[in-house]
Amino acid sequence: MKNSEILKEVLTAIVYRAELFMTDEMKIEAKFDGEFRSMEKIELKKYTTTIGIGGSINLLFYVSYNELLLEKLTRAFSYGKIHESELAELRESAAGEIANMILGHAVNDFPNRGKGVTITPPVTVEDAKSILKTNGNGIMTAVFSTPYGNMEFNVIGLIKGE
Repeated sequence: MKNSEILKEVLTAIVYRAELFMTDEMKIEAKFDGEFRSMEKIELKKYTTTIGIGGSINLLFYVSYNELLLEKLTRAFSYGKIHESELAELRESAAGEIANMILGHAVNDFPNRGKGVTITPPVTVEDAKSILKTNGNGIMTAVFSTPYGNMEFNVIGLIKGE
């Protein structure tokens, strides 16, 4: 299997699990536009979470959230009322946990059913601007739209030598 095909297969598994998570767990209508885009550059939204995928597959996974959508997800993810002073910290924690849950469930749908795949703990950054494709790497993106804004799922990996 070519590396670019692996990127698409991994992203397909992530999109499937994200749809289930958003509709079943978060009760938020989310619609995938049906297109997997090969990108040269990714423009990141206000909050972005990254997770490394290692072992038998070596990729980076990024999910980038519109601010209003992440705030809605944070409130849905939390129990009870959130004080505004706690929102920033909870938002970063929710962003990481949501990405981790989606990716963790998607691993079973990866090539080779995810055997030998490991994932790193999530890291969330605020106000990052963009990610550029460098020599030999591929970037594939899928976009989800919701009534509260978009989520973009990205996988980045080596495709040189295909």
